[in-house]
Amino acid sequence: MNMYHTDAYRAAFIAYLRKGTPIRLLLKEIGATGQYVWRTQHDERVRTSHRVNDGRIFSWSDPPPSGHPGEDYNCRCEAVPYISGETEFAFHEFSTGLASSTDRWTDTDFVNHYYFGGGRPVDLLEIGHLREIAEQYAWNDGAQGAFRRLADQIADAARRAESGAFSYDFEAVYDFRSVEFSHGDGVVRGVFTGAVDSRGAILQIRGATGFEFSDRFEDPLGLGIETGGTPYAITGSWAATFSAEVFKDAGQSEYSAKGGG
Repeated sequence: MNMYHTDAYRAAFIAYLRKGTPIRLLLKEIGATGQYVWRTQHDERVRTSHRVNDGRIFSWSDPPPSGHPGEDYNCRCEAVPYISGETEFAFHEFSTGLASSTDRWTDTDFVNHYYFGGGRPVDLLEIGHLREIAEQYAWNDGAQGAFRRLADQIADAARRAESGAFSYDFEAVYDFRSVEFSHGDGVVRGVFTGAVDSRGAILQIRGATGFEFSDRFEDPLGLGIETGGTPYAITGSWAATFSAEVFKDAGQSEYSAKGGG
């Protein structure tokens, strides 16, 4: 990261807080770049709309729907001036349509299917939960969202590969009760497939990730016994592209599962 430009942003941000002068105008006055990388604080206080922006490149002349960093009420995000080949970025972009034309299932629908569905498996798209599950996983799981943690993991895998094609497999259990209580814990597994190219101190990473969700609905009354119904599987899938430029040195990087991020 270029420290001159980082210091310039911080000075502009302080001036914005004290005087209300737009950050983009102050940076323009000192000759800073017209683009920036959005950085959040990576904690539970960050609002979802800002987590979506994290790691993406924006122009001061073309703000995202949320506005620029620092402009929303109590926003603690930072705009790191973007310089090609010097500033890190990394983000996933959904490439699968997540919309469903099906009425969304409630807890009652889950229980009814347990008793009367004969064990027939159901798909997230079929029950109207695909978007909510995918977005909960991506941006609202834990302090940062799984997309941010996955970016760290892919960056480390790219460092091990050094150059050329590579892949990275992952699998973990996540709590999806905030989508609907009946989900409880579900497994998300997937594979990133892409390539890494060395550009000086930077690694350029491009590729795509496929995600698969799996869960099993059983014992809806929580009695620890089967109560006359038939357990059934809940599955779903989605995909996303991934773009990143990260430092080769993990110790200097914002993106590393080994302590740099």
